[in-house]
Amino acid sequence: MDAREFFQLIVEPNYYEFYRAQNSIRLLWNAIVSMNTAPEFLVLDRQKYRLDLLREEIEREAQKIREELGLIELQYCANTFKHVRKIPSRRSFEFTASSTGVDPIDQATWVLDGHDLVQVAHDSFAKLSKAVQKLKPAQ
Repeated sequence: MDAREFFQLIVEPNYYEFYRAQNSIRLLWNAIVSMNTAPEFLVLDRQKYRLDLLREEIEREAQKIREELGLIELQYCANTFKHVRKIPSRRSFEFTASSTGVDPIDQATWVLDGHDLVQVAHDSFAKLSKAVQKLKPAQ
């Protein structure tokens, strides 16, 4: 599956399912987490799907793409969803963002450390859509 296929087969359906049922935390989770994987696919596309890429290279380049496209907020939210808590590297009096505070019923709680999850999903989808439209069609 190439980057365009991943976007069309995974990200778009996940996002549009959420878009149609914006009261579903499950669909929001699926949309955010799948969108956060898209930069890795974009790295592979830019590198012409080279098989010799190291995991560290993919991660480094995906981070550059996230910065370039303005997807850092998406990454923060996806990682907090996936790992339940975003724990600072140094234990201190810093705030720990946690998806355990997200109530599936109360949409007013759909915020992680000031990031409105619904808005993050909409903004990130728009940014990724533009990036994927610029990809050359598969040969």
